[in-house]
Amino acid sequence: MPRPVRRLPRAALAAMAAVLAAVLVLAGCGAIPTSGPVGSIAPGDGSSGSGIYIFNPPGPGSGATPEEIIEGFYRAGIAPADDYRIAREYLAPAFAGEWRPVEQTLVYDAEPSIVDNVQEGSYTVQVEAAAVIDEHGLRTDLPANSTRSVDVHLEQVDGEWRITDAPDGTLVETGNFSVLFAPHLLYFYDATYSYAIPDVRWFAFRQGLAATMVESLLAGPAPYLRNAAFSAFPEDAALTRPAVPIDAGKATVDLVESVFIDASDTRRQQMQQQLELTLGRLNNVTSVTMTVNQREVGLGAEAPGFTAAILDPAVADTQIALAGGALVYYQGDGIVPVGGVPDISGYKPRDPAMGPSGNLYAFLDGERTRLFTVDETGRVSAAVRGMDLVAPSIDTYGWTWTVTGGSHPHVMAVPASTTLDGPARQVAADWLGDAQVHSLRVSRDGARVAVVARIGGEDALYIGGIVRDSDGVPRGLTEPLKVPTAVPVSRAVWDSDISVIVMRANAEEAVTAERVGLDGSSELFLPLHGMIGLSAGPGERRPVYAETPDGIYSRVGNSWSAQGRQASNLSYPG
Repeated sequence: MPRPVRRLPRAALAAMAAVLAAVLVLAGCGAIPTSGPVGSIAPGDGSSGSGIYIFNPPGPGSGATPEEIIEGFYRAGIAPADDYRIAREYLAPAFAGEWRPVEQTLVYDAEPSIVDNVQEGSYTVQVEAAAVIDEHGLRTDLPANSTRSVDVHLEQVDGEWRITDAPDGTLVETGNFSVLFAPHLLYFYDATYSYAIPDVRWFAFRQGLAATMVESLLAGPAPYLRNAAFSAFPEDAALTRPAVPIDAGKATVDLVESVFIDASDTRRQQMQQQLELTLGRLNNVTSVTMTVNQREVGLGAEAPGFTAAILDPAVADTQIALAGGALVYYQGDGIVPVGGVPDISGYKPRDPAMGPSGNLYAFLDGERTRLFTVDETGRVSAAVRGMDLVAPSIDTYGWTWTVTGGSHPHVMAVPASTTLDGPARQVAADWLGDAQVHSLRVSRDGARVAVVARIGGEDALYIGGIVRDSDGVPRGLTEPLKVPTAVPVSRAVWDSDISVIVMRANAEEAVTAERVGLDGSSELFLPLHGMIGLSAGPGERRPVYAETPDGIYSRVGNSWSAQGRQASNLSYPG
């Protein structure tokens, strides 16, 4: 039977914290920066980085017990310098060259324990796991109270215990994760190569960060963005060697020759732009050069098919709203009627939407059983019928989205012109199952949706990708990314290309909204009593507005300023 459980002593955990604290003090700053010269290869030796923060946990001591070797090995996982040299000292020589520390990182909450198994040299490390980071920086948050077991085997080598087998990867305590890792953005394209689509990844502060980012970029977008976001690089693209030297701000990306076979000037320029968008956010990178066998790749003259990708596209600062049963524009605290639209008051309109170009509109009737669209000529059409329809959203391609209620929700999309392009289409979203969908909002780039839905008895925020055919017709939503929130949710609106604002409407109580970043950031707003509506949009100086039964409020700093009651149901374009 298994022998007694041994827990990693608090002294060991304290030692890790002490090492981190000492490093921060020696570095002369309160926190390690989230971007900067941590992935560079210095000129000359091609290996040392500039601005790398060095952690120095101890190596194995003479006569250490198997438990002490295991403890020391996982403590050393906080020191990625020299390809985790210190951690490898705890491994048998034959295994030291096989172990891949960056394969995954297991982030744990509670104090780990070590179980001494029956077989000599066999141990199991048990942890309460919070998240897993894979080799490409993809983070998966685990359900509360998840546990993971790690089997470790040891043998004596020259009279000292050493690890001969253990899973690839490292263990990091939750409190140390933000010190050791930071979010970074990889960039892909929408289907038209017009918009830059951000993909948040988590990488450790270590040498070779730029190379890790490029390798992850070449591996393609995150699962929830596959077939919704695209890379200019072919599937077999790879670095010639796992390094991206940075010299005087110039990052050199040396790629295998097959990357450029049959690649047009347009495609090469799109590759170059994708690398610049991704690496350009590092503080020590000012330019990027692609090479093959150390020879610079020619990009040619600016190709007719190349366009500069739009980054974090903004929406207009004029909102659509309702006043007296009519569609109105709302800007500042004034309203202007929307011209060319017939009287719609008989429908008791609610939840209006406006296209990003300002020439398409939509709204629900008062019973939420019909979705009406208003085309460029002002013609009003009943486009979707159903129960408990979700407030519409109009994407950059002119498609109007809603979701029907009932036991099996259907995501519906209506083309800009039903006369030319036919009626509404159902968009496949099998992952919704029998969910109750509260909110759906398409991102400004047209490649993603923010959905609030009750699945498995829990209301939560999901970000999914939009799969379109070659004509831009939406065909499906990808299996989404579930995004944790600190507040209850029933509505979500995009605030930037990597953040949304969420809240749960309640006319009777104080409601706290939250700005949730896909990079793990969070900002809680000052509570507002009776908040039943919320509007926000990407772009500088786009105020956040909230609605209560008493009227409209705009957010000033972290306070709410009353704006009157001249309109309701505010919504930024999109």
